[in-house]
Amino acid sequence: MKDLLHLPFVGVVLRSRWFWRALRLLALALTLLVIGSGWRQHRIPGVAVPDPLMYTSFATFSLWVVWIMGLVILALVAGRFWCAVCPFGWLNGLLSRYGLKRPLPGWLGGMFPVTLVLISLQIAVYLLAIHRYPDYTARLLVLLLAALIFSSVVFRKHAFCQLFCPAGAILKCYARVAPFELRVRDSAVCAECQSVQCVSETRYWQRYALGSAVLHLQRQRPGCPVDIHPRQINDNSDCTLCMNCVENCCNDNLRMGFRPWLAEMSQALLGRGEAFLLLVLTGMVTANFSKVNVPLREILFAIPKKTALILGWQADGYFLLAALWITLLLPLLLALPGMIVYRFRSLQISRVDTPLEPVEKHEKSSLFSGSSALLLPTIPLLLASHLILALVKLNAKLGYLPLVLSDLSGVKSYLAVHLLGTLLQPGVLLSIDLLKWLVILVLIVGYLLSGLAVKKLAASDSRKGFYFAGAMINVSLLAGLYLNTVIRWLFLR
Repeated sequence: MKDLLHLPFVGVVLRSRWFWRALRLLALALTLLVIGSGWRQHRIPGVAVPDPLMYTSFATFSLWVVWIMGLVILALVAGRFWCAVCPFGWLNGLLSRYGLKRPLPGWLGGMFPVTLVLISLQIAVYLLAIHRYPDYTARLLVLLLAALIFSSVVFRKHAFCQLFCPAGAILKCYARVAPFELRVRDSAVCAECQSVQCVSETRYWQRYALGSAVLHLQRQRPGCPVDIHPRQINDNSDCTLCMNCVENCCNDNLRMGFRPWLAEMSQALLGRGEAFLLLVLTGMVTANFSKVNVPLREILFAIPKKTALILGWQADGYFLLAALWITLLLPLLLALPGMIVYRFRSLQISRVDTPLEPVEKHEKSSLFSGSSALLLPTIPLLLASHLILALVKLNAKLGYLPLVLSDLSGVKSYLAVHLLGTLLQPGVLLSIDLLKWLVILVLIVGYLLSGLAVKKLAASDSRKGFYFAGAMINVSLLAGLYLNTVIRWLFLR
């Protein structure tokens, strides 16, 4: 399983352009179906429930239940595999060939723009509840398509993915620990290769002949959308598994397969933009966990609630403050204890002859220096916690799938289940008694993997004691909050 590209039949399928095109076309067709089925579907006239179509409409159910939650499960095993079949990224790559092909300005580099998009989505969820209404869901996808066209016309390659796709950004974090990779088989072969056609965009002529009729067309070989040579891949975060390099490699020197968990964690580094994204994601996951833990929820949301009361803001004002609180300030406060401990690594104790002896100046560092390194080992725990939310949501709502497929608008299904009583309301797939042990197992494994990641990263730190203590404080604090919620939610019922 370390090299799927050279397995019988499997390798042929994975190397086939038409296999990937078929998957992308299918994903694009489903996206258009979501837009079409949700357009102008907001509520059911005469029904008092404000969001009756949340789980019966194909638009809301497919995007907010099946896709978002299924994406977490897929990331657990295959990392950024979704990026390989994403219709938005595919269209971005196709359309950008005919645009202005301008490079992204430096101030748009990193992951800050896409993190701001993620924060904006969270604000829209709190203020407009876009995940509850089919028409809002359809408009969101249309807005993303408009952003895709704009970025494709103006910028080169996959600018949309870097600027507007929070799903790809989150998968970038989770792919660091996923046991799936694309790597070169032999680095020496790449070092001797002079063509570099695996990643470069080159034009070539293709000849079509039918009897005496001959047609020549100029084609363009697709290059790497993220401008990275396979030999330079040190972890799974950057490679989008687009398979372009596999198709273009003239030496058949690439492999795709599985590896041990956390295999490259000690080599991975977080940039500032990715650390910012990880902080925001931590706040969002923690806030979602607290929804079912009333005491914890009251504590976590006490500050935005009191601030809204002081300012005299109504519900919309509170929701805005709450969204900004959980995406910016709350995760920073959760990471603060570990940062303070880690900051003591710069403490220097030396014997002096007199208290007035001048202090030797050292390079200045802020409290947040090294925060990226402290956040990196929280990824396994965060992925496990996100997986728990996905499992619980899918267990509770996946039973609606037959109703959704039989009535894309969701109106007839809702009326049949909740008003007419001609259909039974779908139940859970797994019993609570079974689900709670599965959830606790996932959380424990995530905590242990994060602890192992801390150990690996501490070994490469100059003062590993401070790093180990600071990182374990961060991991243990988050794990304690999630464990408390799981116990109150599923065990103390």
